[in-house]
Amino acid sequence: MIQLIAESGSTKTSWYLIQQSKVICTTQTLGMNPYFVQQSELISILQEVVIFLDEQAGGSTRDQIAAVLFYGSGYGNPETKKLLKEAFDQVFIDVPVQIETDLLAAARALFGHEPGIVCIMGTGSNCGMYDGIDFTDNVPSLGFSLGDEGSAGFFGKWIVRDYYFKSLPPQIEDYLNQHFQMDINITLDRLYRQKHGNAYIASFAQIIATFREDDYILDLVERGIEEFMRFQLGYFSSSTRRKVGMVGSVAYYHKEQISRILARDGWDLVKVLQHPIQELVAYHTHMEE
Repeated sequence: MIQLIAESGSTKTSWYLIQQSKVICTTQTLGMNPYFVQQSELISILQEVVIFLDEQAGGSTRDQIAAVLFYGSGYGNPETKKLLKEAFDQVFIDVPVQIETDLLAAARALFGHEPGIVCIMGTGSNCGMYDGIDFTDNVPSLGFSLGDEGSAGFFGKWIVRDYYFKSLPPQIEDYLNQHFQMDINITLDRLYRQKHGNAYIASFAQIIATFREDDYILDLVERGIEEFMRFQLGYFSSSTRRKVGMVGSVAYYHKEQISRILARDGWDLVKVLQHPIQELVAYHTHMEE
């Protein structure tokens, strides 16, 4: 059976066309978070995928797709799922589509059929209690403006804010002036009027790697992790389950610091993945065997 598996965050979407345990081809497109892209854009991205599949796998192979398994951020409610399903129906005609959250993708990639607490720390952040099949509870996802503690968006927002309030160390301010367009009117336009404003602000978090030993950055990262632990993991503070798995670039590049901070309150960080797609594909191929 040929399946198309997609894992989508706010920044990018990874697509894997598989047949049993064999990967036929892969590609990436823009993120498909429905809170930042319109349905017309979703359709355009799906058409881009179809063109790629026709070029790489051939039209006959693409026509044999038996199911699409889509996991994405922003698809935790029926309305956004309906929006995406309508887009798929226009492009992948008569192909069954299953739409799930990015948190479930993380759970299946991290724990398979075992229980654990699942966390995302990438462009955005989220957290849920997984029983090995589904979530028994999850933290309300408040998005870029009200939530996303410990995410790239969280760090980027603070860096940009401190730049305009002249609170950055001189060396970081100079770096921003050299590598980013920091005219305030351009920043506000990119954030509030153009597409993918959350991903734009999150891009400033790359500075963390350049200045990882700077006291300002060390303090910022520590603050972000502690806020994630307080508001997201803290949501499950009364649980006896303490095994935590994480996906996302922030989690991956700061896993030692995160593990140390989590251990203070008795949490056990057992697995970290930068990208869940390969383990997610393995989860589905094993189900076929």
